[in-house]
Order: sequence, then structure tokens, then C-alpha cells
Amino acid sequence: MSIVIENLCKSFGTHAVLQSFCWTVDRPMVLMGASGCGKTTLLRIIGGFEMPSEGEVLFEGRDMTGIPPYKRRINTVFQKYALFNHLNVFDNIAFGLNLKAPEALGVKTRAQKKEEIARRVQRMLKLVKMEGYEKRSVNALSGGQQQRIAIARALVNEPEVLVLDEPLGA
Repeated sequence: MSIVIENLCKSFGTHAVLQSFCWTVDRPMVLMGASGCGKTTLLRIIGGFEMPSEGEVLFEGRDMTGIPPYKRRINTVFQKYALFNHLNVFDNIAFGLNLKAPEALGVKTRAQKKEEIARRVQRMLKLVKMEGYEKRSVNALSGGQQQRIAIARALVNEPEVLVLDEPLGA
């Protein structure tokens, strides 16, 4: 998937964070810069969590400005993970799958949906080497374990684009 950012500007009050920023992403990329230079703001705009003051964000040529995050084929792992403290590990990973319509998961009945969700969550737990942690509270996990759960939650929906904000923080 290609992402094209055209003349992107973002200001918070009188403070301009991004000014006439242009960028094309058509392969895995790393965005580096000094603290406070606008990296997280840019990633939040790409993910749909922040609106630009000006400019466009195009996915495969389609303007995504104003399209909410849940309608984008993109997932974000935030710097602070954004895990749900009231949900266990399994339910944190399954969160996005529970929001999708059964047909989007390729299933026809509620029972099949539950089975498909369980299968996909287990596959992600294996991927991040956290099998057996399904029922644990996310508050009982180390920072590195929480980060792995956040990554599993982002990957379980099979996004076309995965955005990681400071992925090596833990």
C-alpha cells in the first residue's frame, strides 16, 4: 500500500508542528528525528487519530482525511500501548476482531465468529511468545510483555499498514 502525504500542516494553537510536509511511503520506512519534531503527530494523522490543519493523506490515491481510524486498513502501536486495563490479555488482542462484522472475518454464525476470533488470538499469542497469558490482567505484565500484547492486538486485524510509535521503548 502506498501512502502519499501532500502539503501537510498541523498546528496546535500558534505552534506549527508540521509545515508543508510531503512524503511518499511505498515500502517499510523508519521515521527518525529529534524529540518534539512532529513524528508522533505525523503518525497520529496517518492513523486518523489527529486531523491535519491543511493537506492530504492519500492511501492508494484515496484521500483519507476525515476517515476515522476504524475504517482504515491501518493499525497503530502507540508509544504508551493504549491497552485496556479492564480487559484481560485475550480480550485486549480480540478487541478489534469483536468490532468487525462476522462476514469480514469470513464466518457465518456467532459460534463460528467466536471460534475464528479464538484461533486468530491464539496465533498472535504464539507469534509474540505469550501463549498461556490469555487470562492475565494487562496490569500484571511487564512493560515488554505489554508491548508484545499491543503488537499482537495491532497485527490480529491483518492491517495493510502497521505504524509503530517508538517500538523499542520497552
